[in-house]
Amino acid sequence: MSKPNFFIVGTPKAGTTSLYYYLEEHPEIYMSPIKETNYFSFSEIGEQELYYPSDDYVTTPEAYEAQFTGVTTEKAIGEASVSYLFYPSTADKIKEFNPDSRIIIVLRNPVDRGFSHYLMDKRLGYVSLSFDDIIHKKWKKKSDWLYYQQYITIGLYYEQVKRFQDRFGSEKVRVFFYEDIISNINDVVKEIYSFLEVDPSYLADTNQRHNVFLAPKTPFVEKLYTLKAVRKVVKKIFGAVIQNWIKKVFFTKEKKPQLSPALKKELIDVFTPDVVKTSNLLNRDLSRWLQ
Repeated sequence: MSKPNFFIVGTPKAGTTSLYYYLEEHPEIYMSPIKETNYFSFSEIGEQELYYPSDDYVTTPEAYEAQFTGVTTEKAIGEASVSYLFYPSTADKIKEFNPDSRIIIVLRNPVDRGFSHYLMDKRLGYVSLSFDDIIHKKWKKKSDWLYYQQYITIGLYYEQVKRFQDRFGSEKVRVFFYEDIISNINDVVKEIYSFLEVDPSYLADTNQRHNVFLAPKTPFVEKLYTLKAVRKVVKKIFGAVIQNWIKKVFFTKEKKPQLSPALKKELIDVFTPDVVKTSNLLNRDLSRWLQ
């Protein structure tokens, strides 16, 4: 078996989907066909009964090995499961699987990340509560605490990043930032190529951004898109070109909701202690996240 030797471990809504495709383009890099196998975290996700569908999860050693049977001469072999950063056991599992693994982490302003995560889940029909009710823990059923985990707790990065640094050593863990991906993606990709010891001069097509926010143009489209069965049929029947055309016709990049200043300030207060610790850990000024 050709084992993966690098992992993009998180965090959600921080540009990792785009990175997956940019890395996949490189002739010396092989990415698993299923972007988020969740192989090293599926048991924790299952125990929590997290609300995302698990159709594509890879849950057996044989199925995981099958993800990499297409490897030929590629030097860097990887996958990108953004659940790995959060769950405490995954770092040890990956270390046991391949102790020489290189780890890529992408972080994003936790306030923006959490709200973006909420908007995605709402668009997909996974959550009906208001963001305000989730933040203030006005839950309607016992399992609603999982929303708080996904939008707030996941944004407490210090322990998550430190855990991977402790297991693999700082030299094997590279942390990037969503802001840099947005403002200077070519330099970020080049740095990742160097980190993975593949040809850094290769130019990926970074003009195409993936998994960006799109708002349905009408209430009917919005309701239709929340139905998992509809999305599954579209994905199965139509190819990527037709799917992209459907998105252009029925969705728009405009109308993105904004957090109220009061709630944003409240969230900044929640995240401030962890942001300060993360900033010191990474020796990177993250004060802009607190403005």
